[in-house]
Amino acid sequence: MRSLLFILLIMSVDAEAQLPRNTLDQYEYAQEITLNAPDSLLKQRARNFFRQPFIIHWDSVAFVEAAHTGKGHIMMRINHWFSGFTVPIALTLEIEVKDNGYRYSIRHLEADKKNSIYLFPLEQKPEAVNSVVYEQLLQKTQRYIGSTISMLKRFMQGDL
Repeated sequence: MRSLLFILLIMSVDAEAQLPRNTLDQYEYAQEITLNAPDSLLKQRARNFFRQPFIIHWDSVAFVEAAHTGKGHIMMRINHWFSGFTVPIALTLEIEVKDNGYRYSIRHLEADKKNSIYLFPLEQKPEAVNSVVYEQLLQKTQRYIGSTISMLKRFMQGDL
């Protein structure tokens, strides 16, 4: 009976995935997508994605030929004890239009709250940051970026 209870307990716990890392051991979401659409249409969609409101707060955007790059931040609300606070997460999104598709990359994820202990690359947890807060920051960032990638794919496919 105990083993059955133990198995049920393990199966009921949500599994959290690790954030993907690149060859430099930094967090990076990247994928190459193939679409049957003209390159000119994909370039226009990529440019227009950076103009969508409320997804990512863009600090700078550059459009050069087939590569569209934006540097911006997302706001993560952290709840700890009886209070909550917001930590901006800086990131870089690049959309590169290729023959019959595109490649996206989201990287350079950094906690970017000026004049606080929350100013660090997400790959490196500082000693001064509480472990529970750090895990919340990682998990909420991962969920937000996952939904942003889903929206990007639908946008580039022409569904939005």
